Amino acid sequence: MRRRPFFFPLVLPVLLFIALVAAAAWLFDARATTVVFVVRHAEVEAGNDPDPPLSVEGRERAAHLATMLSKARPVRGLDAIFASEYRRAHQTVTPLSETLALPVNVVPSATWAELARRITREHRGEYVLVAGNTNNIPQLVQELSGEAVTLSEDDYGTMFVVFVPQVSKTKVVRLRY
Repeated sequence: MRRRPFFFPLVLPVLLFIALVAAAAWLFDARATTVVFVVRHAEVEAGNDPDPPLSVEGRERAAHLATMLSKARPVRGLDAIFASEYRRAHQTVTPLSETLALPVNVVPSATWAELARRITREHRGEYVLVAGNTNNIPQLVQELSGEAVTLSEDDYGTMFVVFVPQVSKTKVVRLRY
């Protein structure tokens, strides 16, 4: 009677190879996750101006955002800052921009729909802050994550943190600041 070869010496290397590939994929996904902080502009001054500046309360909120993101930053900090073309959005991110010595990339309304694709293409694996308004924030979060979100007209302190990994499912966390 002929004896069959013992397959364990063949199976063990195959199982080790599969485990190694799985670990490498997990590490790649963790390193290539883009994190996008999405905020609405801070409170604005009352009046008839179509693009009002920030109020005192809004400037305080902008300073709080700068303190929060500069102190709680990852090892390398933010990599990019985007703001809509409106003065109030730009003024919201300016304190953080000055603290981190990063330029503010102004996004015109006409190209806002392309921002999610631009972030995932040009800033893969990086940390990005975006400031917008109630009209374009829900659209951006949905384009990044597929999750529908809403903002009310008087909601200035909400921050969406969108985790966009390369392999696994996108996640959205809604925070107050």
